[in-house]
Amino acid sequence: MLFQDTMNQKERAPWTARLVAGALTTRPVSQALLWARMPLLAVVSPSVDVLDASRCEVAIPFGWRNRNIFGTMYFAATMMAAEMTTGGLVLFHNALRPEKFSYIVRHISADFVKPAKSAVRFECVQGEDVAAAFEQAARTGERVNRVLEVVGRRADGVETARVKVEWSIRAS
Repeated sequence: MLFQDTMNQKERAPWTARLVAGALTTRPVSQALLWARMPLLAVVSPSVDVLDASRCEVAIPFGWRNRNIFGTMYFAATMMAAEMTTGGLVLFHNALRPEKFSYIVRHISADFVKPAKSAVRFECVQGEDVAAAFEQAARTGERVNRVLEVVGRRADGVETARVKVEWSIRAS
C-alpha cells in the first residue's frame, strides 16, 4: 500500500503496460500464466511475439496437439489464438489506464480462407481502436463495443484465416 501511495499515476501506467507486455512476450512466464489461468490455451502453446500499443502478434506451432483428422490446424486453435491476439491489446491498453475497467468478448466470427498445414502467425493492428474504446468508456461511463480483426498467415505468407472479435469494455 505504501508503494501505491508514493507512486505518481503517470508513472504507474507505462510501468504496468510494460509489465503486461513483458510477461506475455517472455515465453516461460507466459506459459506459466497460461497454465495457471487458461490451461486449454496453454496446450496449444502459443507465443506472443509482439505486443505494443499498436499491434499484437501471436504464433501457434503446428503439431499433434492442434491437428485435426484432415491434417490441418483445428479451428478451435485458430480461434484461441485470434482471441489471444486481441486480448493482448485489450490487456495492454487496460494497463495504460489508471481507471478500472471490465471487458468481455461479446461475439466472434471467422472466415477460414486456406488450410493451415504449418505454423500460423496471427496479427491484429488495431491498437489505436482499442485505446479509443478505453478512452470513450472512461469518458462516458457506458459500455463500448469494438470489433477487432485478426489475420492469420502461414510462414509462406498465405492467409489462412480472418477472425473478427467483438470486445465490450466498460469503466468499473
